[in-house]
Amino acid sequence: MSWTGNPGSSKITLGLILRLSPLMLPFVVLFCGGVFLTVCQSLGIFTPLRHTGGLVDAYAVILSDPSFFASAGFSFGVALASAAGSVTAATFLAYRVWQLPNALAGAALVYKIPLILPHIAVAFVVLIFWSQSGILSSLAWHLGLIQSMPDFPNVLYSGWGLGMILAYTLKGTPFAMLLILALLVRFDVRQIQTAAMLGASKRRIFFSIVLPRLAPAMHTSFIILFLYSFGAFDIPYILSESRPGMLSLHVFDLYFKHDLARRPEAMAILTLMFCFAVLFIIAYSRTVTHLETGVRKL
Repeated sequence: MSWTGNPGSSKITLGLILRLSPLMLPFVVLFCGGVFLTVCQSLGIFTPLRHTGGLVDAYAVILSDPSFFASAGFSFGVALASAAGSVTAATFLAYRVWQLPNALAGAALVYKIPLILPHIAVAFVVLIFWSQSGILSSLAWHLGLIQSMPDFPNVLYSGWGLGMILAYTLKGTPFAMLLILALLVRFDVRQIQTAAMLGASKRRIFFSIVLPRLAPAMHTSFIILFLYSFGAFDIPYILSESRPGMLSLHVFDLYFKHDLARRPEAMAILTLMFCFAVLFIIAYSRTVTHLETGVRKL
């Protein structure tokens, strides 16, 4: 049995690749090239100094260091709390904005303001408001609620990463709202009207009719916000704790503040973070698909 390929399909594929090459070339060179170099340097290849150890020595050092696991757990907790908080707040706020009359729809666009601010600017906003010498502390002192500014709760550097969670939530909520509102705009309001006429409460309508329709945007925004918070550097540089600290700061410290001989350790952490991100996306997507399939079977 012989098979003859279709020359026309090969020409179409080649033409498609050529048309997409302006978009693919930066991706291949910058992203794929960066990942390749990171993995190589984590193995001691292409490093600034000659690597005399084994290929996995950097990984052995990192995985035997308790501070790495402490930083990883801390980063995971901050990313999980901020992403979950952003998506939860965005879902309820987007639903309320969608229900507003047309006369107030323009004013509701104020929620997009944090989108135009850089992450580091949002970090400074949180710092100005929530630090022990910030606006809220000064207001509490003027109102006689505290005797001195140091009496104000140490929200930002309490050891729980609350400052970073506040900043990421402030920045991530409007982003998630954009995705959720894009689905709500296409939502058929007659479903809600029919359910209301049949006696369904507002709570039942939201959780049984509206929320399942918003699930795709919620899952997408959660994955994006979680992975960004897990590996970002800008906000942790301003608001992170010194111990255990975020993984991004650990990498920065190894890369810029230590001897070049420790470059493979920094790259090993980056490689592990990348592998975790890929595995997280796969596991999360499969879990969501399994849960949704189970609900449909019911």
